[in-house]
Amino acid sequence: MLLKDLISLPVYANAVVVAGREGISNTVQSITIMDAPDIIHYLKPQELLLTTGYAMKDHPDALLSLVTNMANVGCAGLAIKTKRFFREVPPEVIKRANELQFPVIELSLEQSLGDISSHSLSHILEKRTDELNYALTTHKQFSQMIMQGKSTHDIIEELSLLISSPVMLIDSEAKLLCSSSGISEQQYRNLLPSLQERIGSSIEPGAQLPQTPFTIAASVFHPIMTYQLEGYVVASMDQSHAHYNLSKHAMEQAANVIGLELMKRQAVKERSRRYKNEFFSDFVDGLISSEQELTHRIKYYRLMNHPYYVSIVVKRDTSYDTAGASSTLESDGRFISERDRHYNVLKNEFSKLDQRFVLFTKNDYFCVLIALQRSIDVKAGKVSKFLEQMRQVIDSLHLLHGIPISMGVGNPVSQLADIPLSYKEAVEALQTGYDARKRQFVQHYRAKNFNNLLRMIPKEELKEYYEDTFKDLLHIEGKERSDLLKTLSTFYETHCQLAETAKQLFVHRNTVTYRLEKCERLTGRDLRDPVESLRFRTAFSMESIVHSD
Repeated sequence: MLLKDLISLPVYANAVVVAGREGISNTVQSITIMDAPDIIHYLKPQELLLTTGYAMKDHPDALLSLVTNMANVGCAGLAIKTKRFFREVPPEVIKRANELQFPVIELSLEQSLGDISSHSLSHILEKRTDELNYALTTHKQFSQMIMQGKSTHDIIEELSLLISSPVMLIDSEAKLLCSSSGISEQQYRNLLPSLQERIGSSIEPGAQLPQTPFTIAASVFHPIMTYQLEGYVVASMDQSHAHYNLSKHAMEQAANVIGLELMKRQAVKERSRRYKNEFFSDFVDGLISSEQELTHRIKYYRLMNHPYYVSIVVKRDTSYDTAGASSTLESDGRFISERDRHYNVLKNEFSKLDQRFVLFTKNDYFCVLIALQRSIDVKAGKVSKFLEQMRQVIDSLHLLHGIPISMGVGNPVSQLADIPLSYKEAVEALQTGYDARKRQFVQHYRAKNFNNLLRMIPKEELKEYYEDTFKDLLHIEGKERSDLLKTLSTFYETHCQLAETAKQLFVHRNTVTYRLEKCERLTGRDLRDPVESLRFRTAFSMESIVHSD
């Protein structure tokens, strides 16, 4: 309870606030009696200290130090019996308490400290019991509304009537979802600048939103939590509001009930999404044998009767590992909320393309099937425009949401039955991009004709060609050989650009020059000679075949 309400009890009759009157609205959580020189080490925030000052009667400076330290700890106040060991509170103590806005109260001699403490704690406990009963009643009231099929807006309206203040509901990006009849759109707009100053940084990638109640511009914000922050219940009131604490309890219960309702909706949505994921996962794996089931489900998602279909596979960039590598987020509870956020952001971005699509998840992938509206979309010159749109999606997710992703795009198909082929091409295209150590890329599928030709050559001959190309370079052991081969490979991938090679490898340009010169000495070949360049590129292409079992 508030200190000013506590000292209004009869047991505090004749008590006088002699300093720090600006702090009498401090919250009191507990009360303690103590007369010890090292008393400050045992005090806690929002605690009221009752004392006779006996331990400091011969050391007035100790009382000054105590007041300073109590203010720093965040104690509620100091109540001291004067006319016993202190004739009065020293002027320097009063001055310091006023500066710190820390309440100092002179107690009368009529009541013992034990009686004052007992009556105060009893009153605090009674008040706390009343608050808990009120919270239980309001929670039951809001829960019954949900059970009766009432909406979130109805709960906001009921809360507004209950606390006699305008109430609104905002999401985690400070967008207004609904409001009570007592608040206008203009009031929300007036509050928005202060709100964005407090939580607007949430728009920045990776920033953390406040997950505890806070106050801005005479408005109280209470978070709505599920497995992540969903938004805030906002009420226009300050501490001068009648029954301020009870109103905060009502807000808390409303936020809890709304959070439970959101979790229920999320569970229903997750079940529907799971069915969709299972169906499309089986579909692209070629496991749907019933044409009737395929037609029925595809018709449900409105994918029927389109000229062309394109499969896209999306993955969050985590490293240069293979596309099957797991994100570290999977190892803890953040994975669920992060994956759900990525799903919703992707869905919003693809919705902007004005194309019919279905988004589903499969293993580490987000998979998108897009039904193109016109056959001209895939004619000469149009595929590049489509890929540019995908590039914009990647840029948007990275710049606006801090999510680095890459895409593999399959070739368009004209038959629903051929969608699994387009999907496999998209997966292969994505893997091709990761094999080339790219990040945040759009990789369109291209048939690997050259690799297919290489596989037709006997492995022994490939191995001989490979070893003759690199010669003494292969005789070096350990990390040095790995660094030299990686530098040479990157050098050709960047079209023999030293600066770009250094950038890709995160090393100095001189290091790249040194390594390339060493490669020339060990192989006896001119790295920039077109014929030798082709030989090295060919050797790198057959590397996986040579080293396979």
